[in-house]
Amino acid sequence: MSLLNNHIEAGEADMIAFLQSLVRIATVNPPGERYEECVGVLEKRLQALGLETRVLRVPDEVIARTYPDSAGYARYNLIGRWDVGAPQTLHFNAHYDVVPVSGAWKHDSPFNPVVEAGWVFGRGSSDMKGSIAALCAAIAALKACSVTPHVNIEVSFTADEEVGGELGAGWLVREGHVKPDFAIECEGGGKDNAGYGHNGVLWFRSEITGKPAHASSPQKGINAFEGAAAIVNALQPLKKVLAKRKFTQANGKEMRPTINIGGVFGVGKGAKVNTVPGQAWFSIDRRIVPSEKLKDAEREVLAALKAAKAKAPKVKLDVSVFQRIDPCVSDPTSSFHRQFAEAVRDVRGKKPKWSVVGGFTDLHWYVRDLKLPGIGYGPGGEGAHGINERAKIEDLVSTAKVYARFMETFKP
Repeated sequence: MSLLNNHIEAGEADMIAFLQSLVRIATVNPPGERYEECVGVLEKRLQALGLETRVLRVPDEVIARTYPDSAGYARYNLIGRWDVGAPQTLHFNAHYDVVPVSGAWKHDSPFNPVVEAGWVFGRGSSDMKGSIAALCAAIAALKACSVTPHVNIEVSFTADEEVGGELGAGWLVREGHVKPDFAIECEGGGKDNAGYGHNGVLWFRSEITGKPAHASSPQKGINAFEGAAAIVNALQPLKKVLAKRKFTQANGKEMRPTINIGGVFGVGKGAKVNTVPGQAWFSIDRRIVPSEKLKDAEREVLAALKAAKAKAPKVKLDVSVFQRIDPCVSDPTSSFHRQFAEAVRDVRGKKPKWSVVGGFTDLHWYVRDLKLPGIGYGPGGEGAHGINERAKIEDLVSTAKVYARFMETFKP
């Protein structure tokens, strides 16, 4: 292990420079910019490490059907493979897309990464291009130290996790391009916490239709905004219902399902200060703990919306669901999980606690769809999806060591 650690430490500057090169490629999603350029850089890196690579482009018609607003923005997924002749394969996945930027950043441009006081600042440094850099550093260490794993190593760098992963990890899994035996999602845990699952999510769009009119004669119209407000207010009791439920994680901590109303909202065309709004809409984000079922949660929200509609009888309510992701959990007592915990202990000095992520990652494609043992673990950071996103260099190095140690020692 000391040889691997020494190599990773010696290669710290190269790992950080590689991370900075990735951050400079603004793979903003939506709509899905500069994907081909980023995948080209990633493929060259994997090839330099001696991995066999495949770049797979999602058919344009599939993109247009799945994300109409992203039509014309190509989707690329990269697979790298180190075949050691073993009967089983360990798969690592990380996404390269990043969320849009807002606000004033400390170092001006979020896509001009700056190293300061032990941190790498920039959009994607934490979520999750830092994981990509750490994984590549780990593989480089194994190769340089002539360490051959007991399993084949497969890597996928994928698109679109930030919008659900349908055309990234999900597409690779559904189309049969990856068929591993074990999976590590390079986020969803870190430091002394390792992820063995994540919450599910439902995203709803509620559209309210009234009747537009001149604001000087509001009695001639039906105010869609007021109808929306009445419906939102009538949904509040559902929060108390959800607060009574709980899921206890392997680390003993409790999680509770949540609902967030109005993450985005708006009015329809023709909106003006002196009009009665004829259209209004708002979103609903329902987080589903692993002890719940997706279909039950969907029925519950739809029933609550139907009941709330009674508070606004004059308007019309149309509801659509535009995101469904199941919660997932793996077995933290399996040999796979126990051996990973040992690798973390070897590097960090103590075994990690097993936790479930409150958000969602691409882990469910492997755990639920492929029925694999799965783990979420990566360097993390601060400010993900926010201002001044950054990754701690010390944590990038330690995570690379964990990946390398596990690839060195894991025996199915």
